[in-house]
Amino acid sequence: MGTKISFPRADGKPATGYLAKAAKANAPGVVVIQEWWGLNDNIKDIARRFAAEGFVALAPDLYHGQVVSEPNEARKLVMALDMDAAVGCLLYTSDAADELPCVDLGGRRIITKKHTPSLSRSHP
Repeated sequence: MGTKISFPRADGKPATGYLAKAAKANAPGVVVIQEWWGLNDNIKDIARRFAAEGFVALAPDLYHGQVVSEPNEARKLVMALDMDAAVGCLLYTSDAADELPCVDLGGRRIITKKHTPSLSRSHP
């Protein structure tokens, strides 16, 4: 079972996501990235399946609660997405997951700079 959580973004505003915890303490963590439909039931199910396999899975809500099912609606959401803010949210999702007492990310994170060449934040 998972739950909706809130965590701070780089700008101090709250971000939300879906957290599914593993049964064991100090489980490895993964960040589950939504498809263009939004943080829908499928993505939540994927997070729960990771949890069932022994991971703590955190899926950030990049569309702030908006979920769609039609391709044209999804395209509009993607086109309106602020890529810098989305990548920043993913970075802070990783940080938020690392702060949870049930997660061990092992100090490794992967983030793309494709859409944010000016991104200066680095992780070990």
